[in-house]
Amino acid sequence: MATSERVPRKRLSDRVADQLEALIVAGDFPVGTKLPAEPDLAARFEVGRSSMREAVRTLEAAGYLRSTHGSGVYVTSDRSSRVGPLDLTLAGGYTMSDLFEVRIAIETTTAELAARRLTDHHDELLQSILVSAGDPETTQDEFVRLDGRFHRQVAEASGNPLLLLVWDSFAAQHEEYSLKVIGMPGRRERAHADHVAIAEAIAARDPERAGRLAGEHVRTVQRELKSGSPQAKGPSAQDVR
Repeated sequence: MATSERVPRKRLSDRVADQLEALIVAGDFPVGTKLPAEPDLAARFEVGRSSMREAVRTLEAAGYLRSTHGSGVYVTSDRSSRVGPLDLTLAGGYTMSDLFEVRIAIETTTAELAARRLTDHHDELLQSILVSAGDPETTQDEFVRLDGRFHRQVAEASGNPLLLLVWDSFAAQHEEYSLKVIGMPGRRERAHADHVAIAEAIAARDPERAGRLAGEHVRTVQRELKSGSPQAKGPSAQDVR
């Protein structure tokens, strides 16, 4: 992909996404078609695999594509449907609505218990994850993995092995969901800010605030997906009940 202009690193995947989107809309990849393997796509667009992967994630968030674990990436629409991610199924036939309900129940409880039982060791691990997630050089895929690690670490800090087991039982769906929505404008920044606030409440040994923030963290993206547009602020933690 030769070009005479200097393109910022973060824009390369967006340009690839635009080109792939144009091919889908033009019918080169009809609805229902399975895309070529990632290495082949990367070679076709003359970019690295990481840029190709981010471009695919962007189109997944827009509703054009859907990844099926162990099978591949399929074209699901030839026009953007950003307002419809809630209707997409996740691994195992679950929906994002299923995931949101479980996350609110589990993450509220794990955050509350973590604030009561936090050890210095778990606090250090949470802070280490946040430092890596806040690094602007961290890729979207790595940020998603760190996102999952953060929530799992909160569950581990709760001191309840059964809650940790429950978290692990839907970790795959959480990662799949995260990869679909991470391309939404501002989603990564808001997710990181939420994580920092939750960790601060846990470190302050404030169970009530930690639980409220954990629940609002999930409800915020749920509102964004329903409205089809990001929102910088939802109701305050005090309003969430």
